[in-house]
Amino acid sequence: MTMVDGAAKTERLATTEQWQKPRRLSESRNSRPGGIMLGGAGLVATLLVVLLLWWAAARQPQVAVPNLVGMSRVNAEVLLNGMGLKVRATSDQVAGLEPGTVLRTDPSAGSNVDQGGGVSLTLASPPPAVTPSPAVQTSAAQEPQAVPEGPTVQQPAPVVVPPPAVVPAPVVVPPPVVVPPPVVVVPSPVVEPPPGPALRPVPNVVGFDQYRAGRVLAQDSLRVGSVVEEESDQPSGTVLGTDPRAGTSVWPNSTIDLVVAKSRQVAVPDVVRHDRVAAQRMLTKSGLRVGLVIEEESNQPSGTVLRTNPGAGVKVRSGSTVNLVVAKPPAKTEPSATTKPPAKTEPAAKTEPSATTKPPTGKP
Repeated sequence: MTMVDGAAKTERLATTEQWQKPRRLSESRNSRPGGIMLGGAGLVATLLVVLLLWWAAARQPQVAVPNLVGMSRVNAEVLLNGMGLKVRATSDQVAGLEPGTVLRTDPSAGSNVDQGGGVSLTLASPPPAVTPSPAVQTSAAQEPQAVPEGPTVQQPAPVVVPPPAVVPAPVVVPPPVVVPPPVVVVPSPVVEPPPGPALRPVPNVVGFDQYRAGRVLAQDSLRVGSVVEEESDQPSGTVLGTDPRAGTSVWPNSTIDLVVAKSRQVAVPDVVRHDRVAAQRMLTKSGLRVGLVIEEESNQPSGTVLRTNPGAGVKVRSGSTVNLVVAKPPAKTEPSATTKPPAKTEPAAKTEPSATTKPPTGKP
């Protein structure tokens, strides 16, 4: 075998190994599925962290930058710190205002920034002082030096270098910053309404007469409304009930309706020609009572009712009294034993005129 053939074989082997190495590497990767799962888990964890950071940044509260123009740096920094902000950086600018006065902010007033963020301030600074350079003294003003004796050598005239012209920096006077006056919000006075009237219960006036019930209601700032009469065995005018009922809570000056008792109207039964006992029983059954009993002589049997007062059929209140007139036997009149009958008187004898007596004549 020649050297050329050996070199060619060596080159083919190297080429074959180069093509086979990636294949073995890929086979080794495919043979380990755990590595792929670990790589996927790492990618998912990275995405979750990014999402959490984005979500936390989105939920971070923001604060509007206040208007600090025209305020001193100290006051501006105190105001920012009170709002949860801080001074991020400061820069100076030549202005005709008091040094340290805020000229502008970054971000500008009204911009929203995250709470805890910073605001850059541009502060006013005075113009730099211009110091004139000292005049260059000529060599003639210097003390003459001793010239050694000998031939006079003419010295060249000194070259006077003028000082550089100092051009003062132009003073930039910014336009006056118009600071709006603070808006003073005067709160409206809080007018508290007077306490409303308290509810009160309806007093129990059942059993009272109508006028006493009205006085009791008036003491509790209540008024009597309508009065309805209802027949009852109670005395006339007695309160039987109220509307609203006793114990109900009502407002002051409310009206309370009353239901008062009214005696029942009954007709006097016809008890004439009945005996006294039967008449009394009939009157009691009708809700009436027997009043005076007056006896009167009559041919009717003793104790028979002759008439009533009020008469039969008259309507009276229940419980009223009815007077009775009853019969009694007439009194018998017998002559007494000492009383003699009157004596019979005989007529007087007629007197005949005498012969001498002349009858009277019609003429005188």
